[in-house]
Amino acid sequence: MSIATLAAWLLTASIGGYMLRTWVARGGLTRQRTTGVGAPPLVIFGHAATALAGLAVWVGYLSTRWHPLAWLDVGAISVAITLGICMVTIWTPYPVREPRAETPAMALARDATPGDTVPGDTEPVFAVTDEMIASLLADPFPVHRRPRLHLLPLIPVCHGFLAFATFCLATITAASGTG
Repeated sequence: MSIATLAAWLLTASIGGYMLRTWVARGGLTRQRTTGVGAPPLVIFGHAATALAGLAVWVGYLSTRWHPLAWLDVGAISVAITLGICMVTIWTPYPVREPRAETPAMALARDATPGDTVPGDTEPVFAVTDEMIASLLADPFPVHRRPRLHLLPLIPVCHGFLAFATFCLATITAASGTG
């Protein structure tokens, strides 16, 4: 069980390291400092440092089999997970912006048919032009591409699930006292 915990720790730490490296490389640290948007750097680096310290404690537990180290590791995982949840909460775009209110001109344009005019105006609201017809005749069937899968949100989700699995495995190992 303790080797499975180590494997989960290493996988979680590698995904977390990838996300941290990507965030720093894309200017996340400077953007956060200039705009104030996102999690504070202290939370981000505190999360990473606590997780790495927990991994070091687990390696120490594996080498000594001293059970207080296993419980210390469970505490370190708890702090790291708490900081991780804080980061996700801060970065989640909530509340979602409300849609813009429709103006009378937008409603008129939405309900208009070709040839309709706005009261007091002689120009039609919607008119089919020769350019529109020519462009449709030139390219009558636009190519429909398959929608791309956006898998980037799965990286932090996998990191979170692996962190929870690591917490469960470490807790079970520490509670069993067998290692």
